[in-house]
Order: sequence, then C-alpha cells, then structure tokens
Amino acid sequence: MHFVPLVVTVFMTKVAVIGVGHLGKQHARLYAEQGHLAGVVDIQKARAEEIAGLYKTTSFTDYRDLYGKVDAVTLAVPTIDHARIGVELLEQGIDVLVEKPMASTLEQAHALIDAARQNKRILQVGHVERFNPVVAAAREAATKPQFFEIHRLAAFSPRSLDIDVVLDLMIHDIDIVLSLVPAAVREVRAVGIPVLSKKADIANARVEFEDGCVANFTASRVSFEKTRKLRFFQPHDYISVDYASQTGTMVSLRMGRVIERKLEPPNEEPLKLELVSFVDCVEKRGKPAVSGEDGLRALELAISINAAIAERLMLR
Repeated sequence: MHFVPLVVTVFMTKVAVIGVGHLGKQHARLYAEQGHLAGVVDIQKARAEEIAGLYKTTSFTDYRDLYGKVDAVTLAVPTIDHARIGVELLEQGIDVLVEKPMASTLEQAHALIDAARQNKRILQVGHVERFNPVVAAAREAATKPQFFEIHRLAAFSPRSLDIDVVLDLMIHDIDIVLSLVPAAVREVRAVGIPVLSKKADIANARVEFEDGCVANFTASRVSFEKTRKLRFFQPHDYISVDYASQTGTMVSLRMGRVIERKLEPPNEEPLKLELVSFVDCVEKRGKPAVSGEDGLRALELAISINAAIAERLMLR
C-alpha cells in the first residue's frame, strides 16, 4: 500500500496599504510582521519604493493596480479621498480598513457604508484607541458612566492639516465615549480657535446625553506637553485612564469602604491589535470591532462640535 503524503496549503490573506505616510508606514510594518503585506501604494513613487524596499514587498503608485492582487487594504490617504477611493475598492470586492475620520462629510460616510453593504465587504474604521488594552479594562469596569473629563494634547505637526483638531485628535475620544454611553446626544457646546493653521488647533466641547451623562473633551495640537488621559465617574466609582502608559486606576466605594485598584493590563501595541482584528474579521467574514456605523456616529458628533465652534466664532 502506498501512502500519499497530505499536503495542506495555507492561503495567507493579502493586504496592501494605500498611502504610506507616517501612519501608513506603521500599518505596512505590522502587516509585514504578520506575513500579510502584499504591496504598498503612494502617489509619490520614491516613497512607495522606499517603504516597499523596507518591508520587502511590491510598490505601486496607482491603487487600481491592486485589483485582483489583494484581499483587503488599509486606506491611509488624506480624509477628503477616503470615500472616493474606498467606495471603488469595496465595489471591486476588496475589504477596507479606513483610517479615522472615516470621511469628510456624512454623505461620504454613508456612501462607504452603503458600498460595503451592497458588495458584502468588510468596512472597519481605524479608531485605534478602542484596541488600547487599558481602554478595554476600563470598559469592563464601566457600568453607567455619568461624567467624563478627557484631555488629548499634542505638539504641533504639519501632518493632518487638511482637517481640524476635532477630526484629527478629539475624534479618538469621541469614539470611546460613544462606545460607553448608549444614549443619544442632547446638547453640544464647544469653542475652538486656529493658532498655527487655518483650522481649529485647540478645542473644548461639552456634550450632554439624553440619560444625563456629560462629557467634557479638550484637544490641542499646539501644546508643549503630550497628554492622553480619560477620567470618568459613575455611581460608586471613579476610573482614570492614561492611554499612553496603558495604565489606569479605579477607586470605588463598597460597603462604606474606599477601595483602590490598578488597571494594569499586559502592555501591547494598539495598532497591532487593530490590524490583527481586521485580518481576522476578513478571514472569518465577521463583524468588525469598529464598524462603519460606529465611525459614522463619531463623525456625526465631531461635525456637530465643529458646527458649534463655527457658530461661536461667528458671534464674536
């Protein structure tokens, strides 16, 4: 009797990165580490070739050259191009992880969601803080948050000046709050000013929800210090989170006693967890951890905050 050896062929999901600037380069690095990187695209040929050489993959200058060659992409081009390119990719049967904010307008966001639904494709939005281990730990501890105080301060960078600080930075925290508060938004008040660009570089917003929860957001991209902290209060608990150090503290009142415990989950790279989740979703055809609808909710509130800022500036 002759035995024929069993050969198992493993097909790796092929993923490309479109737009390999500062953030896209990190996506390429992590996909390469996971064995999924099948190409990088950038309209600057030298940049595409540089990153392709770094991670031993193929470079392209036109995203259309990916058709038929990849299963999924990270879309890390300027926000104004997200919908135009994203819809076309989805129509070509390619799953898409689109960086935040998912689009420039609500109409564009709806176009992405509709294209994903109609073509039965995965659409995930790159709200990377959802994958921060300490945020996951805080989410497990959350029962009914009633008050948030959030600060996200960063130094000025010439990147992302096509959008304001609300869509650039504050939207991270908007998404986290919306993931913790099920109620609808009742009222938005906000102030913001341009400092080093033509758009708001520092902003503060007060958002009240229908269940009485209030969230105060402060975001700046013109600060000397870097701060990324979230604090929230709920009945009997105070929870503080430092996004950067991935640590937190929970102080609780239980049976007349004050109990403090540390939130110290294993330190992991949130972006890596995000990309692993995306690829797993692509392979299993599951629901993305941050869906197009999640991205739309965050964009809706960010646009409402910007409208409140614009209204206040007009009254000056």
